[in-house]
Amino acid sequence: MLNILIALISFVVLLKSADIFVDQSVALAKKIKISSFLIGFTLIALGTSLPDLVISTYSTISGHPEIAISTFLGSALVNISLLLGILALFTKYKLVDIDIQKNIPITLILIGLFAGVLTIFNFQMTWIIGICCVILLLLSIYFATKNNHTIIVKGSVKFNALFLLFSFALLILTGKLCVDNILVVASSYNIAETTIGYFILAIGISIPELVTSLTVIRKGNLQLSMGNILGATLINILLISSISSFVRTLDLRDFAIEIIFLVFAIVIFYVFALLGRKRLISKWEGVGLILVYIIFILLQTF
Repeated sequence: MLNILIALISFVVLLKSADIFVDQSVALAKKIKISSFLIGFTLIALGTSLPDLVISTYSTISGHPEIAISTFLGSALVNISLLLGILALFTKYKLVDIDIQKNIPITLILIGLFAGVLTIFNFQMTWIIGICCVILLLLSIYFATKNNHTIIVKGSVKFNALFLLFSFALLILTGKLCVDNILVVASSYNIAETTIGYFILAIGISIPELVTSLTVIRKGNLQLSMGNILGATLINILLISSISSFVRTLDLRDFAIEIIFLVFAIVIFYVFALLGRKRLISKWEGVGLILVYIIFILLQTF
């Protein structure tokens, strides 16, 4: 019982630390005047993905790569299906031309390249492949910079370097506590490590992306939301997997179906984006995206 309590408290602090990091990132970004999509794609996406990064890295170091792999794959899938579906149900989620023409296709191509490279190397992710994935992520940032116009994000939080550093340090500490205690609980109840990563951690860690997206949509800044979702998806797949591969080679052979399913989910989202009237992701399309995640759950169950 004590382990569950510690895990819950550390997880709440983990999410709050990420929230502070996001606010400070936005405040810093305002000083250099970059586009709202790019802020979401880089700083906000990194901030909301920090819990994933900390948990996956520490899980790999502590000898539990299955948790790391299922966490970053699960988080990416939650972002692109469940999270987008929920947003479409409760908001008027409208895309812009640049999303249809470049932002979403580039994300799809990069995830497809990731899956293709792993297939060639028998789903063994070495540090060399990790470096290649980091290069792909940097290329995606370059394209995002070139393709998106400058729109200044509004925000009332003032930048404070100490808050930024403190929130990052707190993320590392609480991430370690969270993983340690979840592993103890999982061991007690014989819960599979992949189940922990795919559902308990992946859904819980995606809460910052959902809260951030709902907040910026209410303020009318849809591009920041789309940047956050696409950026967080790429950070999970290209950056977090790479950092884990620097610790040890990741054996992804048991996760081949999940990787292919992730590509499938992005294709479905892109099709909905193309079919949407006036670039809107309708409520029915939102239901379709949620069904994609339900299908994933059924695959894991049966």
